[in-house]
Amino acid sequence: MKALSEIETVSLKTLFPGLSFDHIVAPDMSISGSFFEDDPDHEDLEKAGKRLNKFQQEHPKALLANGYLERRSFYNTPAFERVVNGQKEHRNIHLGTDFWVPAGTAVHAPFDGTVVISHNNDYHKDYGPTLVLKHKLHHSTFYTLFGHLSLDSLEYSPPNRNVRQGELIGFIGKEKENGNWVPHLHFQLITDLLGNTENYNGVAFPSELDRWKELCPNPDSIFKEYLPSGE
Repeated sequence: MKALSEIETVSLKTLFPGLSFDHIVAPDMSISGSFFEDDPDHEDLEKAGKRLNKFQQEHPKALLANGYLERRSFYNTPAFERVVNGQKEHRNIHLGTDFWVPAGTAVHAPFDGTVVISHNNDYHKDYGPTLVLKHKLHHSTFYTLFGHLSLDSLEYSPPNRNVRQGELIGFIGKEKENGNWVPHLHFQLITDLLGNTENYNGVAFPSELDRWKELCPNPDSIFKEYLPSGE
């Protein structure tokens, strides 16, 4: 965390140079909220898309971004469930920031780096096409994860590709290719890949949150603009 604090922050306009926005607004998608009304599991993508479009229209000059440490009902399903000492627990605390932008939106590298993961995590409610970049800046080594991309992003950014800050790395994917989500970018800051070569946890069990907060710091720490979080 201390090393990352020494990195010069970058504007979100480097990440999304094709978008026009002048502030950030965070829709409340937490368990306590009702953003998706009667579809808390985010399975009715048509309804969820309409809800997001309406929210965007209400904030026409904003970039919609949310989710860091937000506890979400999306993940209160058997796939994200375990029982420890007789207690049921869901892996439902979000470790990245979601940027709710349209399919086809170009995504650019926030810093110089190398592609170390370029893989399609093709499972329901997983990342779908995923990129991870490794960055070495000053005395810091860290990673940035980009989830829910288009399939052709993996061809565009294969493993070992070196990229420069601001260089195009991929595009936001459509629902049928991005893990079955309304189009958005899951962006995650990572300090240790833990040996992973294809995937990486994007949500944490509440009982393990302290550890995962160290492994996945708030993405707000590397951007000039303020990113609201669920803390």
